[in-house]
Amino acid sequence: MKNYRHGDLALVGINKLPKGLKLNKSKILMTGSHGHNHTFDNGKFYKNEGDDFVFGYLVSNNTKLYHPEHGKKVKLNTLLEAKINDGIYELRKQVEYTNEGMKQVID
Repeated sequence: MKNYRHGDLALVGINKLPKGLKLNKSKILMTGSHGHNHTFDNGKFYKNEGDDFVFGYLVSNNTKLYHPEHGKKVKLNTLLEAKINDGIYELRKQVEYTNEGMKQVID
């Protein structure tokens, strides 16, 4: 199983999707702590409603993630690109805000 970190987005490899999920047509996985969207091409995104920790699932099939700050520079594009292996991933937001500011999250 592969795990990835894409800024404050964590993709944790799992064996199968939980039951009862509905496909989400959005190409935006999440908005990061600095207001930038984490978007993707290829794959299927399932939003997980009602869970503050695991906000969704991604089934990757030749999937590329895009963000203005994380990844490899793509020619003639303002976004950076990161390729991930095919598989099923649990999506977690990895930044915790407190009254004292941001706190590091231990994976």
